[in-house]
Amino acid sequence: MIVTEPDTTRLLVLDDENDVAATICMMAATGGYRAEHVGDADLFLARVAISGPTHVMVDLQLADRDGIEVIHRLAKIGCTASVIVMSGLGGRILESAGRVATENGLRLIGTLAKPFPRADLLALLATGTPGEVSALAPSSAGSAGIPSEQRLREALRAQEFIAHFQPKVSCASGDLVGFECLARWPQPGGGMVGPDIFIQLAEATDVIHALTRQIYQYAFAHLPNGVREHGLKFALNLSQLNLTDESFPRWLLDICREHGVAPSQVILEMTETASMNNPLALLEHLTQFRIRGFHLSIDDFGVGYSSLVQLARLPFSELKIDQMFVKTLAVSAESQKIVTAVVGLGRSLGLKVVAEGVEDAWALDFLRDVGCDEAQGYYIARPMDALASSAWKPSVRRAGS
Repeated sequence: MIVTEPDTTRLLVLDDENDVAATICMMAATGGYRAEHVGDADLFLARVAISGPTHVMVDLQLADRDGIEVIHRLAKIGCTASVIVMSGLGGRILESAGRVATENGLRLIGTLAKPFPRADLLALLATGTPGEVSALAPSSAGSAGIPSEQRLREALRAQEFIAHFQPKVSCASGDLVGFECLARWPQPGGGMVGPDIFIQLAEATDVIHALTRQIYQYAFAHLPNGVREHGLKFALNLSQLNLTDESFPRWLLDICREHGVAPSQVILEMTETASMNNPLALLEHLTQFRIRGFHLSIDDFGVGYSSLVQLARLPFSELKIDQMFVKTLAVSAESQKIVTAVVGLGRSLGLKVVAEGVEDAWALDFLRDVGCDEAQGYYIARPMDALASSAWKPSVRRAGS
């Protein structure tokens, strides 16, 4: 039996089938949870707003409205409770509803198909106890706000942009195989401007070329210990706009020579959703990088609409599974099937397959079992500065290795 403090674990259930809701509350009570249920959506939302339960359960089929509307309203009122979505409907509908909750910013801890056993309910409730961090919780990475174009240009002149390094490990052995270099913009008062913000601004204001070179220069100058000595690979993000700079490939070769790094150690990651407005130019530029010895990775694979076209036309050597599928492996049968299929596709094409967004042991074990090559994510290590990355040692090992 799970024993918890009743003052910190309060479950509120929305289900208009009174007997079913009462049974759920009794099951939760055996785990030490204070539980109550309501059958009216408006009353449920009012209680969430006033009493602030730590956990909520929402049934998708209600007499007065559907559960999606309730999920949307929970997000609107800023609900911070751990959320469980339940239904007697099919698995695909339930999983889609779970994604609605996640993408609305709610802290989804799982879905339950009715009828479900007490053990499954208690296991989910334990996952979402206060103080624990769910793999599906929205990122809490801070942002210092949206900068102006002038502030961005000033930061470039002052060389404020740096790189942090996130380790990548072999799924089979747990050994360190390399790092991904991630752009960072530290702020004078502390905190960071998120890369999704300043990179988008740089692309919109045509300073992406200067920004990319500054981040690459920092990364090469501060590579973690062991990269050169042991031939570890490291990945750098590449904007498609960088391909319009005809001098960039030669510049990258020169910086490799300057820092004693072989081009074969460098992986250039380009998002799958990159525009194909000029597919011939894209093919030419990427082939030039491969001729010079660089590796190319198709990033965020699985979220774009031209995945197979990209793989068929362009000379990628690596496929990187989008983290939205990896983060939900433990709770989504659909994600498990998609990841298995993507790994099989990549291996059949002779591509190295990397999974990002690994945030729990279950996901890493699954990736090992389906034959994924490499993995990165918070469960393995968070991005860190050059000093910390040089001292980092892998602690994840496959059982018996």
